[in-house]
Order: sequence, then structure tokens, then C-alpha cells
Amino acid sequence: MKNKRKDILYIAVGIAFVFAVFLVVSYLLPSTVVISEHADAKIKYVTEDKNIEVTLDDSDCDELRRIFSGKTAYHDSPSCGFTESASVSFGSQVFMPACDGDGIIKVGLKYITVSEKERDTVDKIFAKYGATFPCF
Repeated sequence: MKNKRKDILYIAVGIAFVFAVFLVVSYLLPSTVVISEHADAKIKYVTEDKNIEVTLDDSDCDELRRIFSGKTAYHDSPSCGFTESASVSFGSQVFMPACDGDGIIKVGLKYITVSEKERDTVDKIFAKYGATFPCF
């Protein structure tokens, strides 16, 4: 009886170890951003003097989808500030542009980098709805 319990314990610990390794590896490995074509984009911009939560029109939604889709998301710890209070979401995916205007966008627990031109486009789309960067 004791050997059976011991075997079950070893199996359980082995499964837990494999699962933990899988979680760590999937967290650290780069991934590609994929955005559903059916998800609407919504801007959220909440500061002391602004409270903006709006669904983007189709052309702005498509432009942001084009900018973010296909980018490689990587693990990092940049010094830029990020907040969901200045973000755009496609369904449950939240994209937080760096508040200081850098070309880094936080996506979940990872980051993507956009070109200067793409970041300018993101800023113009936000500004169209009354949201401006830097957002500190």
C-alpha cells in the first residue's frame, strides 16, 4: 500500500513539474500577435480630466489591427510607463502604448515594438477620439 501511495506521489510531482516547465517556457518564448478580424477596437483613456471609452470606426480599427497583427511579442521589462487607462482593446486583448511615446506596446505580459511611423499613426488615432500622449 505504501509503494502505491509513493508511486502516485511521484507521478503527481512529475506532472506538476512538466506543467510548471511548460508555463515558464510559454511565458518566456516570443509569440506572434493575432487579432480576430471580427473584434471591434475600443479606446480607453482615463485621466484626471478625461474619461474616454469609445468604439473606433471601422477604418481606425482596421489600421490598428494592421499595425499590431503579426508583430512578435516578447518578454522584457522596459522602463516606459504602461496603463490600461490609456489602451486599445480588441475583444479581450489589451494593447497599452507606452505613455511616454516610445514605440513599445504592452500586450498582456509581453511587449511588441512598432516603428516611429506606426507609433505616429497610433497617436493620431487616439487623438482623433480626444486621447493624447504622453499620458502621465
